[in-house]
Amino acid sequence: MATSFVRQSIVLRVVSCLVIATLPLAARAGSFQLSEQSVSGLGVAFAGGAANAEDASTLFFNPAGLTLLDKGELQLGLHAIMPSDEFHNQGTRYNLPGTPFNGLPVLGGNGGNAGINHIVGNLYASQPLVRNSSYGDVTVGVGVFTPFGLETDYQPDWVGRYAALRTKLTTIDIQPTIAWRYDRFSLGAGLDIQYASARLTQAIDFGLAAQAPLGQFFAALPAVLAAQGVPPAAIPGIIASTRAAYTNAGFVPGGRDGVTEITGDDWALGFTVGGLFEYRKMGEGEDGCLQDGRIGISYRSKIDHTLEGDAAFRRVPLIAAAGAPPLPAFPQPGAFQAVFFDQGVSANLNLPDILHFSIYQRFAHKFAVMGDVTWTHWSRLQQVPIVFDNPGTPPNVLNINYDDSKRYAIGFEWYACKKLTLRTGFAYDETPIQSPEFRTPRIPDNNRYWLSFGAKYSPRDWLDLDVGYAHLFVDEPFSNFTDSQGHQLIGTYDAHVNIVSASVTIKWGGPREKTETYAKDSKEVRTYRK
Repeated sequence: MATSFVRQSIVLRVVSCLVIATLPLAARAGSFQLSEQSVSGLGVAFAGGAANAEDASTLFFNPAGLTLLDKGELQLGLHAIMPSDEFHNQGTRYNLPGTPFNGLPVLGGNGGNAGINHIVGNLYASQPLVRNSSYGDVTVGVGVFTPFGLETDYQPDWVGRYAALRTKLTTIDIQPTIAWRYDRFSLGAGLDIQYASARLTQAIDFGLAAQAPLGQFFAALPAVLAAQGVPPAAIPGIIASTRAAYTNAGFVPGGRDGVTEITGDDWALGFTVGGLFEYRKMGEGEDGCLQDGRIGISYRSKIDHTLEGDAAFRRVPLIAAAGAPPLPAFPQPGAFQAVFFDQGVSANLNLPDILHFSIYQRFAHKFAVMGDVTWTHWSRLQQVPIVFDNPGTPPNVLNINYDDSKRYAIGFEWYACKKLTLRTGFAYDETPIQSPEFRTPRIPDNNRYWLSFGAKYSPRDWLDLDVGYAHLFVDEPFSNFTDSQGHQLIGTYDAHVNIVSASVTIKWGGPREKTETYAKDSKEVRTYRK
């Protein structure tokens, strides 16, 4: 009976806590969606991404935009993302109604700056295959990029250690793409081949987890001692000394911390499609206030992963205490080891689908204005089921309760001269987190405001150099998150992000705008005018 109770207590108090470790797998555009897929796009806060078709990076935002590129292109972009996430404790405590620990403070520091600086890269290539045929134009391309990712790392003794220590999620996508254009309409499609990996660590409060089985043990101890013939007058002293021994051994909340690390990865497939309509198209030499104008819409599908990997546990204690009376001993000192040993684990990671609408309008050869709305289907991330290989460690489900989110952006380009373009943009990015009760320290996300600047310099017809900078202002995130063990993390975050980006684009070839066929010496000759 005692053995059964110990196992049940462990399942309810500790195993469920481990589910929190998988939160970022279904939790951070807010959240863990990365917009940094184009350096030219960063300069305008990614406004007009589905309509601008500035360079080969358009295959991420709208594959149909490839048809507007008259030359072959190879582009390499790098983005230095520098986040700051500093927690300020405002009364983190044990939320355990009906227990003597309810309301007691969780001891620890603020965790330092949890934001990790990292580099995100993009690689794109495109090549026109057919131009001005009776069936339209065809362009192909391929991209390698990172659409989702995050990394946070807290100091090991901070107050939120039972919810998160280190979190790292990485995705890498390979997207072969084809696009077709007829007159003013373009269509594009791409196959999304995605690799996802995760590494998650957190502390386990074994001191708290031991309270339930130890509580039953001490409740039954008087009867056990009496049955063993211990004089009634001696029983209170034995119980007191036994309780003191377990307390001195660290079996109090926060006294015996273990650590778990979960890793996993997977490959999965998705797709992207897009359309582009050039509602205004000026010919060479034509003049007027309104120049080229176009609208674009694209859809990137959801991708469902089953991450498979390993769960490792360190510092898992025996429920034993030096100095405790030899009889009776705790009935199952190895109860924690019976459940928390290294084993395989799997978790479902359901990434959202994304709908993107953009408009681009050029004015008087010198200026362009871009607008953008992006909808992300975060609400499909409601729960995360976790399965451990050990049959004694039952599967669990974490409720996330994300909302769908929208991102709005406006951007401006000034074509200062043939070789120089200047950019600026602003965006408002909603968080999918519904309330502070669902804001975990792994992803202390909130609404963001983008202010961006950028420039392109083209020293040669075949070479473009782009740079961009963005600062993200983040509404002060407030957390009131309680994990399954009852640690209630209460506090605010001082959060902001700086992004610095640069890219190199190499071009080759050129457009074949007109085909002429005529007879010469009884032979058909075909020429191209560029």
